[in-house]
Amino acid sequence: MKKYTTFLFRDAPLWSEVKEEKLGCSNWDSQVKYSTFFKMCLVRNKGIFVKMRTNETDLRITCSGRDGSVWEDSCMEFFFKPFDDCEEYINIEMNPASAYLSAFGKGRDNRVLLRNITAKTPSVKTEVSQMGWNLELFVPFELIKEVYKKDFTQSNCNFRANFYKCGDKTRKVHYDSFAEMSTLPPGFHNPECFAIIEITER
Repeated sequence: MKKYTTFLFRDAPLWSEVKEEKLGCSNWDSQVKYSTFFKMCLVRNKGIFVKMRTNETDLRITCSGRDGSVWEDSCMEFFFKPFDDCEEYINIEMNPASAYLSAFGKGRDNRVLLRNITAKTPSVKTEVSQMGWNLELFVPFELIKEVYKKDFTQSNCNFRANFYKCGDKTRKVHYDSFAEMSTLPPGFHNPECFAIIEITER
């Protein structure tokens, strides 16, 4: 099973020490494969930090608010399941305009928007250039606590996650991922395929 190893930092992310990985899997009927990369780390008593970058320049941007159909735009995504004893996972899907969709549930159907569970919100910042676009995502531990009704153990813990690049209505449809998808119909709501995230204190 795919693994990604990262750190729990004391005060702030030390990005120079965090490993960058490529989304090396192109799934289903993708018409193009972009060079997309991610880094992720945790900071004690703060939350999960993610950076992603891609060389996609032919952008589709139609969503500007929260919880729209951002997966139809140029999109990068982070899905994660913080507790082994819970089937539910969180998906956060983001476009180049910093619009995002965030929801909670056991699978593709009957998902609940995070805004209907908690006032805590992810933070999404994006930047577009001639070389592509990138994003920074922050998920507070307090958000996880309010959604799952329990604390996320930060020290020497493992959890499950995957990272995606897609665009269902872009000029060239694509479905890239870090951990490879199964043969199920196109869609990233396949938690059994999530990678193992190994975390150590730094």
